[in-house]
Amino acid sequence: MVRPRELDMLRSSLRRLVRPGQRRVHFKKESDPRRRELVSRLRELGVRAAVWTVRDSDDIRARGLCLSAAATWLQELGVTRLAIESCAHQDVRDRQTLAAVLAKVDEPFTYEHLRPAENPVLWVSDALAWCFGAGGDWRQRVQPMLDAVVRLDQCPESAKPGNRPSGR
Repeated sequence: MVRPRELDMLRSSLRRLVRPGQRRVHFKKESDPRRRELVSRLRELGVRAAVWTVRDSDDIRARGLCLSAAATWLQELGVTRLAIESCAHQDVRDRQTLAAVLAKVDEPFTYEHLRPAENPVLWVSDALAWCFGAGGDWRQRVQPMLDAVVRLDQCPESAKPGNRPSGR
């Protein structure tokens, strides 16, 4: 989560993390030493985030549940804009999920799907999600940057707006 007035500074700082020959930072493709360096830099930048998880063998359903819960929570927080990493086969379903959530509110936030090279802030969610999913030491490294961890399969009521479970 980034305040609009901090976006330009954060984008500039993130672009400086790109190595020669790279178009973007893609955590999955980085070496472990580079990942440690990147997480350290993200912490220095004061990045804050929230994570939604659900155990479901159907990735499509799991993504929809998490996106719906996240959108509800973000709307309640007063977020004005959401950038989502574009993935052609998921974008239509994402739009349907968000439309269902945002149809229930008077002043919905705006959202758009972007490619990672278009918005370096997407690299942050890529890094934090990778570390959280990897577990162990990687999860420990990003835990201080997480304002909330919402486990939908354990505690569905925690996804309600206003609740800020730590899950730590």
